Amino acid sequence: MTERNRTEKPEPPSNAIGKILSFIRERRYQPAERLPSERDFAEKFDTSRGAVREALAALEAMRVIERRPNSGIYLRHSDDSSIEALVLHAESGLPFQANEIADVFEVRRMLEVQAARLACTRRTPDNIRDLRAILSDTEKRLAKKQTIEREDEAFHLAIFAATKNDILLRVVKSFYELSRQRRRIYFADHNRGRRSYEDHCEILEAIEGRRVGQAEQKMNEHLSQTIETWQTLLGEPKIPARR
Repeated sequence: MTERNRTEKPEPPSNAIGKILSFIRERRYQPAERLPSERDFAEKFDTSRGAVREALAALEAMRVIERRPNSGIYLRHSDDSSIEALVLHAESGLPFQANEIADVFEVRRMLEVQAARLACTRRTPDNIRDLRAILSDTEKRLAKKQTIEREDEAFHLAIFAATKNDILLRVVKSFYELSRQRRRIYFADHNRGRRSYEDHCEILEAIEGRRVGQAEQKMNEHLSQTIETWQTLLGEPKIPARR
């Protein structure tokens, strides 16, 4: 065992995952194309084979790659990969393609509007109390000129909780993982936080009154405004309207 191996801590598999994903993107590998071996990755990144092995196992579980016996490691088509793979992609700091951005926003909009609809018919008094408590915390933070990124996420997730659909809630949490960095930038502006709070108040009022059409409309308007601001802020391409 070398001095380096005795004294340095093993690299976390998550670091190796990010390096592998970056390597695949930079080298423009195509679906079904063979990737370097476990040993090659370890040498290329100057890390342990154990960390690479765990990283590859995670990527295989998320259907990003496939390992073929006596053949090697191959890249799978992006259509085959899981939502967790997108989260890893975002956490690794890799940019999304324009079509990927459009798809993420479109799915989030569908889920959020549907959640507002379901919350109107399924919400309980406890759900309303939880939402009001979040808005109260939001107002206090705004009064102190503080960011409300956590309160914003909590409010939206509380609406999903009010749908009583645990699978829907679990799915949408991944989308909030995807957008965490963007929301941190977005809510650095106090005026955006204030506008979001006002939208949330109107959405809650519609849900509490079980006004389905109004809740859907308010949520859709809220997301449309937010998405447009994000695109302008980050210089991302405009997302075309889907017909």
